[in-house]
Amino acid sequence: MKYLAVHHFTPLTLNDFTLILQNQKAAPPRPVLLTFDDGYANNAELAMPILRQYNFPATLFISLGAVGQPGYLSWPQIKEMHAAGWDIQPHTVTHPHLPLLDADKQREEIMHSRQQLEEQLGGKADVFAFPYGEYNEETLKILREAGFRYAFTTQEGRVDSSLPPLELPRIVVYGDDYFRTWKKKLLRPAS
Repeated sequence: MKYLAVHHFTPLTLNDFTLILQNQKAAPPRPVLLTFDDGYANNAELAMPILRQYNFPATLFISLGAVGQPGYLSWPQIKEMHAAGWDIQPHTVTHPHLPLLDADKQREEIMHSRQQLEEQLGGKADVFAFPYGEYNEETLKILREAGFRYAFTTQEGRVDSSLPPLELPRIVVYGDDYFRTWKKKLLRPAS
């Protein structure tokens, strides 16, 4: 995060990100959307204080079935993160391989996670991240029919408004990536 700050990257809220993609707002210099998947406890314990130090927003895609389990966020932590400005969005209930499920099970995973978030936090939960980055045509159909605006994969790449809104790539950072690997991914020119 220090590198992002020193090199004048501008972390975005999810709302700013969507406004930029819809060409309703100009992109700041070096924009970046910081996303976290799954809902590990260290998102609140480690990431949140660091992001707060730099006044950086972030987006959390949470698998709600893990809430309260050892090593995962609790509802009080999620609500604290939300109050601190984190955007909290659905990532299913049980983090399944969606393409292995029939349409009804996929719909249940997606819609139940959305419903729980909207009930617990208020507001709209209409941006999604695919568990394992996996989806199929049925998944996309469910998201479209449910009015999801955007969905993120784990395909490597940068986002622009020409891309399909329900198949957005990300610059994926793994826990065992070295700093130089992360920096290389971040600075890779858009293709």
